[in-house]
Amino acid sequence: MKRLMGCFVGMVGLALAVFSNVALAAPTECNGLLSGHVAGGVVVNDGDVCFLGGATVSGGVKVNGGGTLVACASTINGGLVANDATQVIVGAEEEGCAGILINGGVHISNTRLGSPPPPPPVGPPAVALENSVIKGGVHLTGNLGWMAVAGNTISGGLFCSNNVFDLFDEGLPSKVTGETTCKFE
Repeated sequence: MKRLMGCFVGMVGLALAVFSNVALAAPTECNGLLSGHVAGGVVVNDGDVCFLGGATVSGGVKVNGGGTLVACASTINGGLVANDATQVIVGAEEEGCAGILINGGVHISNTRLGSPPPPPPVGPPAVALENSVIKGGVHLTGNLGWMAVAGNTISGGLFCSNNVFDLFDEGLPSKVTGETTCKFE
């Protein structure tokens, strides 16, 4: 029994020694241009403007209240979540931006650009999801400005509720696998 206990304690000690040098990556705060491989995810905070350009993000992207995200020619593994963001732009061609790949869902709620909102499509959109591949559902809830969802391939459905405006597809409908509850103008 002592021998078994000694072996167990030795294995635990070895495991602690091996894994003590391996730290979990904390999210990278983004305010400016971010490219290359980013482990641990990305967070965009109040007042920050994050440009993902040629980035591969592992761990997802979170846009907090007052943050702005522009994502071009990038891959996000882990999904995209934005609540109370100023603006979220993904793959918007008119911004000179190539589409992205999102491996995970997209949840964007309560964006506030254009609040009070002008009639669409005046000014920039509060939300633009364009020319991208999204491998997960897209949920758009309570957004105040106009939204463009165009030219995407979305696996997992497209869901809208309590937004001020219906969506615009800019003449480029998205291919959606799954249920769609959104209306387009």
